[in-house]
Amino acid sequence: MKKYSNKELTLELLSFYDKWKKLYLRTVKNSSPKKEYLFDTLEAPTENNAVTSSVAMGYGMVIFSIMSNFDSTAREHFNNIYNFIKTYPSIYNNNLMAWQQIITDSGEIINTTPKTSSTTNGDMDICYGLLIANKLWRKKYNIDYRLEALKRINALMDSCVDKEDYILNLGDWVNTNVNSKFKGITRSSDFSIYILKEFVNVDVKNNKSWRNIIKKNNNIINNQMNRESKKNGLMPDFFIKDRNQFIAPKGQILETIHDGDYYYNSCKTPWRYSMDILLNNTPITNQLSTLNNWIITKTNSNPKNIVSGYYVANSTPGESFGVPNDLSFIAPFLVSSLIQRKNEMWTIELWKLLINTPIQNSFFYGNTLKLLAMIIATGNWISPSSNLKFK
Repeated sequence: MKKYSNKELTLELLSFYDKWKKLYLRTVKNSSPKKEYLFDTLEAPTENNAVTSSVAMGYGMVIFSIMSNFDSTAREHFNNIYNFIKTYPSIYNNNLMAWQQIITDSGEIINTTPKTSSTTNGDMDICYGLLIANKLWRKKYNIDYRLEALKRINALMDSCVDKEDYILNLGDWVNTNVNSKFKGITRSSDFSIYILKEFVNVDVKNNKSWRNIIKKNNNIINNQMNRESKKNGLMPDFFIKDRNQFIAPKGQILETIHDGDYYYNSCKTPWRYSMDILLNNTPITNQLSTLNNWIITKTNSNPKNIVSGYYVANSTPGESFGVPNDLSFIAPFLVSSLIQRKNEMWTIELWKLLINTPIQNSFFYGNTLKLLAMIIATGNWISPSSNLKFK
């Protein structure tokens, strides 16, 4: 972003990171070893008094490992968060994290139910954070972060992969007899090729299977680009198996009536899908090029016009149904803008909107996706295996 110096960009990042950490990081009282978590329901309390989730903790593992280059306390926070993660395993695989934790009336933090299972996306980020930690700290400390990551990567393969179709299941609960009806459903925002490539590098035993998952993910995206997404590049929150292909569903299959539209899961895809291009210098995909061109045109080059939902399968593809000012939908487009130099003015407008939005005007996930996008846009992201730098 030529309008800003590297120093200005980094100062904005550090300022927001400090506010984010002070707002959301919490310490478990009287814990030994010390445990910390990210309070992801701060602005949106739940009836069951939820305090955090594996998705939030996965983001924390990535953020604190990367920000250790600036924050001398970040490695301690990283270890404390990992202590928390290990304390709350899934009922089905103890090398995966239970998806949500709640606080009782007596102040004890427990899993949301006695039989809490995992969600695949949270554990993928936990593994990725451990691999970054291994790159940064393996020669300085006596913690084998790589071994910890490998245990969890193996657990993902064992419990969260459909070995027939090579898709990522929604979590380790899908393969149980009770929940088998959810087989053949996969989450578009889990198609994090940059993370899966790290699993290929580390998990030698299963690297062929991880390659097959990458291939299947790309095939699903490309097939969707021949369907409702041909002119807009939008991905649905979920894909379901229909005969021999995976399609965007109509109506509710898991979470909302917008499971087949661009909503609160797939809003992360501009970030997730762009990372392989930024980190590994792979060719720009038709899907991302189409998506960038479409959103710029759709908003008249004004990111304030990005809204929190666009139809894919449930009405006219590309038509909006959401509301503006949701950073969960705005921040990921900052990342996808970086893959094409022609988008520099769009990148600058997105950056300006993010940094001019006070932290109290958003909520945990919007603010956290903002922080992740800022880390990437300032060129401070760390890849576990690639030394490629991007600005």
